[in-house]
Amino acid sequence: MIAWLKFLHIAALLFWCGGLLLLPLLLARADNPVRAGEAARMRIFAHFAYNFCVSPAAVVATIAGGSLLFARWVFEPWMFVKLVQIGALVVLHTYLGHCVARLGEAGYVRPAVPPALMLGAGLAIMGAILVTVLAKPHLDAAMMPDWLRQPLNRQLLLPPAPSR
Repeated sequence: MIAWLKFLHIAALLFWCGGLLLLPLLLARADNPVRAGEAARMRIFAHFAYNFCVSPAAVVATIAGGSLLFARWVFEPWMFVKLVQIGALVVLHTYLGHCVARLGEAGYVRPAVPPALMLGAGLAIMGAILVTVLAKPHLDAAMMPDWLRQPLNRQLLLPPAPSR
């Protein structure tokens, strides 16, 4: 079971990360198309890649990774660092989706962040995640704030009951 979850997680990560590296290149190419017909192909390809390949792969990678987290019970400080890095990858994913949507609406897009910088950020985040996962650095739990290290023994706030 664990081996299949790892396989699914890694396979989905390959598609997700590959797509996050491809999309900035498509955005750079769609900004200055050589031929008129090429711009339409770029829009369709970017839309298809984001909506039908990259985003589903992100969902599968996240679900499989979360399942592995609980199946292996890996609640180490390095795992929380990895989760923050994954959050940065999700921010990049969301911004690329915004750019792809603008590309579909306007026919061209000039992102506020240059595509080369998005590509570099994606590579840096992916590299940091890879180093964190493979090295599993020993991080002292004392680095974490007190509210994260111990329960506060408070009751959860419940929404008010609906009036009838």
